Amino acid sequence: MDNLKIIENLKEDLPKTVAVIGYGSGIYKQTGYTAQEKPDKDVIIVVDDFQDFLIADYAKNAHHFSKDFTLHDLSKKRENFYSNVGCLKFYHDNTHFKAMVISKKALEQDMKTWKYFGMAGRLTKPILYQNIPEDLEKAIQKNRENILITALLLNCDDILSPTELYNTISKMTYMYDFRTILPGEKKSKPTDIVNGAFNFFEEVYRKNELVFSDEEYIYNSHPVGLIEQLPDNLRLYLNMHLKTVNLDEMSKQDLEKLSTIIKHYFRKTNFPNSLRLALSSSATLGGKETFKHGLSKVKRHFLK
Repeated sequence: MDNLKIIENLKEDLPKTVAVIGYGSGIYKQTGYTAQEKPDKDVIIVVDDFQDFLIADYAKNAHHFSKDFTLHDLSKKRENFYSNVGCLKFYHDNTHFKAMVISKKALEQDMKTWKYFGMAGRLTKPILYQNIPEDLEKAIQKNRENILITALLLNCDDILSPTELYNTISKMTYMYDFRTILPGEKKSKPTDIVNGAFNFFEEVYRKNELVFSDEEYIYNSHPVGLIEQLPDNLRLYLNMHLKTVNLDEMSKQDLEKLSTIIKHYFRKTNFPNSLRLALSSSATLGGKETFKHGLSKVKRHFLK
């Protein structure tokens, strides 16, 4: 059974959802895995109301939750963005899933602002889905365009190989993520994603009208004129820190300053929010299961 059918079969057994989106090494092949390894099927379950969905799923599929999880745990969670993200691990039709549950409103807000970026960042990489609302589809396309603009601004060179551009896009979700300092997360992960799904990046990003290329190279337009259309929090951060940069006549030094400012934004954003996301997810996954998941990554790292 192909991955799209696996995703759709899972969707049929869930309470009402807005969309189920597959991502990760179990959906799109990544280099760096042996033939014997079978990664989880990672999915993002988009719902209308986070708490209503979890209550309904707990009643219908209690095996999706850790044994020590109770609905009282859900009611205690604070009302903020990361109270609307939960992680579940379970088997369905002999397939092991890791599911991130998020409300449609929270997901769209993250794509619009990049305040947290964790979930928006996942949607810039290879994903698989069908039958999603038109407005969510448009938000995903806009999110991809924004990551493309940001990747071009991060690169100071005028000429790039396609692989260099795609690696920049893939790396952005891992820049300063707290997992990158742990031994369990492969440092080659961004490159493995691109190598395994190169055709996806070609289809999504190289064919975008913002990209100027020939058969071999991509020519960087350094699209500073598009800064004003970037997600709210990144745009405001750039405008606050661009006083020393001449946007009208960008010198090499100005391009380097701009790139550094963008990196500072992701350092400020990705590290604390990746940690918050993990802590929020553990509320539904359970402390024991969270520890086991992290330990399995560490063991895999040292066995390689």
